[in-house]
Amino acid sequence: MYRLARRSLCGRPARCCYNVAQQPVLIAVAIVTVRIILSAAIALFAATVAIACANAADRSDAGAATLTVFAAASLAESFRAVAAAFEADNPGVTVAFNFAGSQTLRTQLEHGAAAGVFAAADWRQMAAVKEAGLLGSTPVYFAANRLAVATPAGSGTVQTLSDLARPGVSIAIAAAAVPAGTYARNTLQLLAADARFPDDFAAAALANVVTNETSVRGVAQKVALGEVDAGIVYETDVAATQYAKSMRVIEIPLQFNPAAQYPIASLAAAPRPAAALAFIEFVQSDDGQAILREYGFAPPANVACPCARGAVFTLID
Repeated sequence: MYRLARRSLCGRPARCCYNVAQQPVLIAVAIVTVRIILSAAIALFAATVAIACANAADRSDAGAATLTVFAAASLAESFRAVAAAFEADNPGVTVAFNFAGSQTLRTQLEHGAAAGVFAAADWRQMAAVKEAGLLGSTPVYFAANRLAVATPAGSGTVQTLSDLARPGVSIAIAAAAVPAGTYARNTLQLLAADARFPDDFAAAALANVVTNETSVRGVAQKVALGEVDAGIVYETDVAATQYAKSMRVIEIPLQFNPAAQYPIASLAAAPRPAAALAFIEFVQSDDGQAILREYGFAPPANVACPCARGAVFTLID
């Protein structure tokens, strides 16, 4: 007599019923596991997207910068060209300018004006800003300029340097506080010290000054409009497009012609310090220097910043 094997409801031996009975549990566990994995994946993806968006926003904010540069009036044309090249190399950065006499810019900064970069036409104004605690970097000498006597293109009143001291001649120069005005007065003194000019040459020429302008561009404007017989300006002013056809130039020999030294520095309160330093670096680069040469500026010599308190400022090379 044979013992019949106990059968499960499925008709198979009872030992197989363990697997069948556990199938709903296993399915439930699998579903839960899949849900956990999917939830984690979704959370990870969402976090990744959020971080990426945040980083993109940060990059957008960093790139969308406006850099304000306070620069001497004589730099107007050259610095606009430098800024165009700088902006092309730095998408999203816009350079805004405030051009004026260096002493005017210094006063504005001392009274709280916001800017990222200061470019002056002499070390004296830069030193004043440094002593006020406003500089964010050590000033560097980036360009040089020279003076020239400009006369209206159609005028023959002033033909030589000696004519500047002739009675009845009207002259425009920059005010004594303006770098161009300081350089001009120094040039007149150097001429007066030469045996080819009378001892009172400087005094006589200064007696003919009918206007002291707050910037060298004010002097150039007076000459271009024919309001004076002559003006002492920078060589780069005479070469500027707006004045080139309305002025005639009388050169000043180098021994009487103090070199105008242009320093540049970032400001301590610069809203975009990285952009400010990048602009200064570009001005000093081969590309920046090439642009300055195109506008008549001479390359800087190896001159350290004479900005220490009590420094003596040499106005002659």
